[in-house]
Amino acid sequence: MKQIKIVIADDSRFFVDALANHFSDNKKIDVVATFIDLNELIKYTNNAIFDVLVLDINFKGVNSLDYIDKIRPEKKSFKIISLTSLNNSFMKRESLKKQVDVFVGKDSDIEKFEEIIVNSLSANNQKKEIKTKIHFDKIDFTDRKIEILKALYKHSDKTSEQIAEILNITENSLKSHKRQLFEMTNTQNTTDLVKYGIQKGLII
Repeated sequence: MKQIKIVIADDSRFFVDALANHFSDNKKIDVVATFIDLNELIKYTNNAIFDVLVLDINFKGVNSLDYIDKIRPEKKSFKIISLTSLNNSFMKRESLKKQVDVFVGKDSDIEKFEEIIVNSLSANNQKKEIKTKIHFDKIDFTDRKIEILKALYKHSDKTSEQIAEILNITENSLKSHKRQLFEMTNTQNTTDLVKYGIQKGLII
């Protein structure tokens, strides 16, 4: 059987080395490269030939999912397995939306990684349907609510009027959404709401 060539990319050198060492004597899997820098990874994936990329989502505060098109341009067909320590339904959904092939939490047993990698290449490996709501902490977050939560974080230096314009809604509509989010998350202000989003992995 031909060995599966994999690349491991994670901002933690400890994790990269641990996973690479795990496969050092594996007859099915060959670790051909490892990266702890996103830019170096992009240079490599655009030119190299391999089968599977094991990719950490959070690269020193940078969301690698936002760079999937650069990491895997259309001419490339390797599979992507996304990794995260925030193993929840929201992160899984975000990964699938970005055309990641498999989502795995870092709390998964390292002994199962061989099976996960092999299965990622299976023709029967299909992405699950992406839902329009995320159920988290017994709360249903719609796409719009998550979009607003992210905007409050990303544009924290802007006024409510400016944020509403960016979201293409009225300022009153933004205030209404914020009140609903405060009630849903049991927070009192925007700062606490954003903290909630970060702690729960809704903002990355």
